[in-house]
Formats: sequence, C-alpha cells, structure tokens
Amino acid sequence: MRPVRISAASAFRSRCYAPTLRRTWVCPSCTSGQTSRRFASSNSKGDKPYYVTTPIFYVNASPHVGHMYSMLLADVLKRWQKLKGRPAILCTGTDEHGSKVQQAAAKQGVDPKEFCDSTAEKFRDLARAIGMDNDHFIRTTDPDHKEAVQHFWHMLNEKGYIYESKHEGWYCVSDECFYAANEVERTLVPQTGRTVMASIETGNEVEWVEEKNYHFRMTALKDRLLKFYEENPNWIVPRQRQKEVVSWVENNLEDLSISRPVQRLDWGVRVPDDPSQTIYVWVDALINYMTKAGFPGWQPGKEHAEGWPADVHVIGKDIVRFHGIYWPALLMALDLPLPKQLLSHAHWTMAKKKMSKSVGNVVNPFFAIDRWGLDTMRYFMMRDGGIERDADYENSLIVARYHKDLQSTIGNLMNRAAKSKKWKLRDSIAWVGENSASVGRNLAASQRLKARINEMAPAMSKRMDELNPNAAIRGVLDVLVEANKYISDAAPWKLVKAKNPKSQAALHEVIYVTSEAVRSAGILLQPIMPTKMGQLLDLIGVDADKRRFQDAAFGTDLTDFDAGGDARAEIQEATASEPLTLEEEYENQQSWRTSHDKLTFIICQPLNATSDAAAGVKAGEVDASARMIGDINFFVYPHDDEEQGEGAYVGEVDVMIAAKEHRGKGVGYAAVTSLLVYVHRHQERILKEYVDGERKKDGKAELRGLMVKIKESNTASISLFNRVGFTQKGEVNYFGEIEMVLGDLDQFIKSPAGVKAAEEFHEVVYSR
Repeated sequence: MRPVRISAASAFRSRCYAPTLRRTWVCPSCTSGQTSRRFASSNSKGDKPYYVTTPIFYVNASPHVGHMYSMLLADVLKRWQKLKGRPAILCTGTDEHGSKVQQAAAKQGVDPKEFCDSTAEKFRDLARAIGMDNDHFIRTTDPDHKEAVQHFWHMLNEKGYIYESKHEGWYCVSDECFYAANEVERTLVPQTGRTVMASIETGNEVEWVEEKNYHFRMTALKDRLLKFYEENPNWIVPRQRQKEVVSWVENNLEDLSISRPVQRLDWGVRVPDDPSQTIYVWVDALINYMTKAGFPGWQPGKEHAEGWPADVHVIGKDIVRFHGIYWPALLMALDLPLPKQLLSHAHWTMAKKKMSKSVGNVVNPFFAIDRWGLDTMRYFMMRDGGIERDADYENSLIVARYHKDLQSTIGNLMNRAAKSKKWKLRDSIAWVGENSASVGRNLAASQRLKARINEMAPAMSKRMDELNPNAAIRGVLDVLVEANKYISDAAPWKLVKAKNPKSQAALHEVIYVTSEAVRSAGILLQPIMPTKMGQLLDLIGVDADKRRFQDAAFGTDLTDFDAGGDARAEIQEATASEPLTLEEEYENQQSWRTSHDKLTFIICQPLNATSDAAAGVKAGEVDASARMIGDINFFVYPHDDEEQGEGAYVGEVDVMIAAKEHRGKGVGYAAVTSLLVYVHRHQERILKEYVDGERKKDGKAELRGLMVKIKESNTASISLFNRVGFTQKGEVNYFGEIEMVLGDLDQFIKSPAGVKAAEEFHEVVYSR
C-alpha cells in the first residue's frame, strides 16, 4: 500500500445528492447461498487461528528493505504463535490498482495487468527469499478480491452509508489525493520551463478537478471511533501513533470520497451498478485482509475459521491513518469486528537520511541477503529495526551484530558447552540425570543462572505480546551474555584437571547449566532465525518434538546431546553467502558508496598503459561493470576488547574475486596489499569519517589492529593472508571460520611485502 496525503483542511467543495445507486447488483457468493453475517463475537481466541497480515505492497517499484522488514515482522509473529502451539495464518500480497499503475503501464505500452504481473512476482520472490511462512499471497486484481470489494460496497450502500457528491479541488495523480488551496503553490519546473501548480509538501504537480463521485458517511461514526480508541488505548502500537489518530478524528474528520470517475481512473474495481465510477483504491486495498479470511462467504458458526478478526495488521507508520481511521470506520458501519491490534513500525534510513534511488542509498534486499546470509539479516532487522523511531541501516552494525551476538555470544557459548575436546556434554547430562537434586549445590552462580534461564521464556512472551521483538531478543541475549560470564568465571578448563569428586561434580554442573542456556535460547530464537537455530538444536541433539515454547525451561529435556556429526558441516555450508554476480556486486558498491563505516573498492582489469593512469581515470569507464573483477571492503567498528579503552577500533578486510579466470593469479594479493597501503596512508581521515558518522562526542580514534574471517576450507585465502603477515587467532569457531589478525599495520608496512606494495602503489585522479 502507498501513503496518501490526508489534508487537515477540506480538500474540496461539495454539494450532497440523494443516493442514486440502483440495487440490482447481486454478489456471486449470495447467489450460491453463501452470505456474510454479523459475527457472534469479536473477542474469540480459542476458536480461531492467529491471523497476522502485512500491508499489501504497491507495485510501482521493486521491493526494498522496508518491505522486507514488514514481511519479517509478520513472519516472526506467526512463527512465535506456532512455537506456542497455536494455529496461525499469515497473509501478504500486492496492491495493484490506481492511477499510478495505470499511467506507468501506458508509458511502457503494456496492459496494466501485464505490468502488475511482473512486479508482483518480485514480491513473491522476496517472500521466498526471506523464508516467509505465508499462507496467502493476495493480489487486488484477483477475482475473489474484486467480488469481496463489490460485496462490501453493496453492504455499505444498503445501510445508507454511501451518497453522491460533487467535488472541486486540486488533485495530485502521483499522491492520489486532493489538496486544499493552502496546500498548493505555483512553481517553475526547471526541466521544462513550465509554470504549474504543485503540492507544497511533495512538490508533485496538481490539477484542478471537478467531478461527481460517491462518499462514505465517516463523520456519522465519529463518536463510535473515539469511544473505541478510549476503550482500547493499546490498539495501535506504539501508543503515540494512536494519540495522533485520536487527535485527527477529533479535529479533522470528514466524509470520505470513495470513488473516482472512470474517465480519470479506469484501472480498478467498478462500483456495483454504476460502471462510470471506480472504487477508491484505499477502500479496495483495505478489504484484502478480509478476502483471504473468507469474506464474503462466511458460513454461520464458522466465521472465525479462517482467522477474522485479524490479530495484528503489520503496517508502516506512513499508512496509520488509513488503517487506524478509515478501516475501523468502514468495519463499524457494517457491524463487523475490528482487527485486534495495529503494529505500526518506523522506517529504515541510511546515514540518518531517507533512502532514495536518486541519492543511490537504497538497499536491495536480495543483495543484502546474498551478502550477509538470510538468518544474519533476519536477526539484524529484528534486533535493530525501529518500531517507535527510524532505524539506520549500517553495514558496520550488521558486522558487529554478527560477530558480537551470533558468533561471540551464541556461537561461543555453544562451542564452550558442546565442542570442547576436554569434556563431553553427554557425560555431564548423564551425571545430572543421576544427580539432578545436586545441581546448584556446587556453585552458587548456578542457581542464579538457572533462575535467569527460567525467566527467559515468560519474559520473551511478554515482550512478544507487546509486539516488541527487539526487546524480546535483547532479553534472551542478556541471559546468554550472563551465561558466557558464568562459564568463564567457573573455568571448567581448570576443573577438568582436578580429579577429585567435588571438582568433577562442579565441572558437570557448569557444562550442563551452560548447555541449558544454549538449548532454551535456541528454542526461543527459532522464529527469528529458523534455519540457524534449527541447526544449532540439531547440533546439540534436541529432538524435533522437544522444541516447543514450553520446552524452553531449565531441565525439561535430558536428551543425550550429541555434539558432533554432520550437523557441523551443514552449519558451515549454511553460513557461507552465495556469491554475487558482477552486476550485483557493482550495484551493491554503488548503493553503499556513502557509508561512513565501510570503504569499498572495485577491483578492475588493469589499465592499458601507465600514461592512462597519469592522465586520470573517468567514472563509468575504467570501473564499468564489464571491467569488474571483484571488490575489496574495509569495515570499521569498535574494538570488542573493553581493555583497549574508548576510541579503539578494528578494521576488517573482506576481499572477493568474482571472476574465476582471475583467481590464483595474484589479483587478490595485490588488492589486499594495496588496500593496506591505502589505509595506512589515510587512516586518520578514515577514522575521522567513521567517528563523525557515529556522532562520537570525544572524537578520539585509533586503529588497534586488523582482522579477517575466512572459512576453514578456504586454504587459498588463508595462505594469502599468511603471506601478508596475518596470523590465526583461536580455534575454528561455531560457523566453521578462523579469525586471522594483524596486530600492527606498521608491521606490514615495514615488511618486505609492505615496502614493495608501497613502491608500486599509485593513486590517480578519478573524475565523474
């Protein structure tokens, strides 16, 4: 759905007429004996599945990360209910009618339906790409939806809520709404030299329109709306947006124009018995939620069977008024139950600026998933996405979440409990099976952590009921951080060396309690990261039928965990991102060009001669996608060792040679050494840009080392970084990677490899 401007002032002058709709139209469902009826109850829970929806997405552009976020929120809510044992239904889809679609199709010289088909498929692809567990994908061009819309209109008319009126006002095709006289101004279009009237807010051109169309008597429902808001103060999440809705209804509510002349809008659902009018796209769009819940064919006594009323509509903050005012008013007019809650989320920005194609900072969700991995993106967006306030999409934050939360917290804890060569988890479980009453007697900290583990599930349930997955995830991670501290303080690597019974009992207790934190967290985080958490639970041997919400409590599963086997290889494979095409890498580089936390260099084919470099190079020629070999990135993020102090940063190198014919020919080595020389020469400016971008107050910054993560099986890359001077740090991690570090950049610069790289390094003029 697209946002449409709602004017606080009257956007037109109107004169009322008596209703003129003829009553000859008959709903196809009615002719077959299926009629809609008033619900027996709007508070049913036990006799209906949980029903969650996304907004239906307008097909005027390809999907972006905002669409992905709406989809993920709805998907997580559905999976959470299934985890708790409740049947759940999820509906998503596309909004395909309206003037903009009609005009875009005409511009391309194609039929509007053909135009919609191509874009709708991209949204289907996105749903599949994020692993969305949707039951329905609705399109407003579907025949059953058209029937539902016309039936809804017919019911409104039968109840006397529709009348005809003449309109005069400034109408904007791009914004699909009327504007008041004080909301438009005369402006000059620089490209054409034309002087036009345009919206002050959006800058889009408006035209004076005089027309007859139909209206919905929304003002007749003002008191009912206000009473509903008062009785349901948490209906819109967050509450501040409900306050805005209440204020608008109190001060600005008007009857709603719900049709457009077919001469102006041909692409849409016709008004029953009046083919000269097309139903307003927002009325058309809102009814989609009921279409897939069986409307208008509800059977007596089974009205709730397909989910209505919806438990949650997930929407963006820009369409709150349509869902928070128009939709409940339309439903109230027909005495139909209202959705139980609206979850209105904020937007994603980049570098605190609104994403825009013209600026080049729009993030393609397909590329992001390919680059970072699906569950990493799911975790990042659920952990850092904004409900009340806009969230910034930062590459460094994705990297930080991956390293700090997924690797260092979840992965590290699992490795400590289940992958050590010094003890076996199965032995500790067997010991607990025989000495369950003794758990907590050996270490006082065990009782505290046990209590925290038992608090995780109810605490997460409370947050999820509040529609706050961000806080729900934080609560689980807090317990895992505490569990990591617990095992560090207990030092099982010391206990295992002592052969006395007391130390051995303490060892088993520590390993078991730690593993319970991993198991319970893995169960609870399944809706967030279904693939990774499924693999984690496989890895520690949790049976498929013991992964329910009620199983996420201390001691509920004494299964003999088998920490090993093929699951490890599967996890390693699953964590590797699929390689991008050269075109995708090129678009990624363009999209992220403005990031303050990342340097991206395109690795291109060599210039023909040294003289070319001396004369400078031109953008779009030497770095055109056809000349691209790969890319190399340099991320900056805070040092994870608190002892390094404030202002200590780490640089991470990430190199990719996409073209196979250039691998094994020294291109990667040349790229890495060139990057290190560049960073050494410009590190002060690089760090300043990062600090300024992060709005750090003190501004202190020092690069305290470099690192790279490489899959254990990638021997060629390991050898490359060894040649440069990087050394392995620690063991292979949970994700099958090794970490290689270079403690001092000066160390490389002074080495023979660094001296040679510096001599061969040249910076040339790059003009746009």
